[in-house]
Amino acid sequence: MAKRKKAAQQVEVRVGAVQMISQLDDVPGNVDKALSYCDRAAQKGVKILCLPECASTGFEWLGRKNAAATVYAEPVPGPMVRRFVDKARETDMYIIFGTVERPRNSRRIYNTAFVVGPQEGYMGRFRKVLSETVFADGTDAPVFDTRYGKIGLFICADMRSPELSRLLVLKGARVLFQPTNYFYKDGVDIKRLYMGKNAAQRARAMDNGVHLVIANAGRPEYVNDSRILVPNGQGPPQHLTRATRKEQLLVADIAYDLEDNRVAHAASKSPWLFRELGEAMVRAAKR
Repeated sequence: MAKRKKAAQQVEVRVGAVQMISQLDDVPGNVDKALSYCDRAAQKGVKILCLPECASTGFEWLGRKNAAATVYAEPVPGPMVRRFVDKARETDMYIIFGTVERPRNSRRIYNTAFVVGPQEGYMGRFRKVLSETVFADGTDAPVFDTRYGKIGLFICADMRSPELSRLLVLKGARVLFQPTNYFYKDGVDIKRLYMGKNAAQRARAMDNGVHLVIANAGRPEYVNDSRILVPNGQGPPQHLTRATRKEQLLVADIAYDLEDNRVAHAASKSPWLFRELGEAMVRAAKR
């Protein structure tokens, strides 16, 4: 007997990405600005909002001596998370926020993004896997179960890992979010320098059949590149919206089928490929 095809479970949700510039040594001001963007997003009907990588501190402190010891960092969850929990409840919105995390009684810091929900409160965190040397690397890939289905996130350079995004989708993520913080000086070939990042981002969406929401921090004097990508496989990249050279809120409506998991389908169609790949990666990890 032929297998019965699962009925479509179509979801429509309005998502947002904040392109926000964080000021050095002004964590309270940066958090207040982020919370203000949450209010603006709620007024536009956004239900899942992503803010940039390390939005609480920016990235300019990385060049300082003893940067890891002197940067402002909190445990996650901690006081900063509680403010966003309150905002999520107030706005009926899921919020993703990038910060510097220092676990209690630890000298390590992590490049972290946390997720809070309107009813769920603090839902968990993702620690950047391919992180800068000042940070400790993350070692897990959680997905977060929202009322719109599961979502996954990776941070900036993690887009270079096709394995990470594929794992998130295999675990059920139906939308991927990328808090990021990259930029190039004016006067250089921006198109050429962005080409690799743009290609990697499109590939993560296209390979996995999911939308990718990219929230970049940028700089006032640099070109920024926040955008919301459709997972189209033919023709040029399709942006639902794309940022210009200023701080702004990007908003787009996206739709997807909760049961239409392209990666799981590929695994069931070619099990030998995924089995052999998994075995080869396990062997490589043991070396």
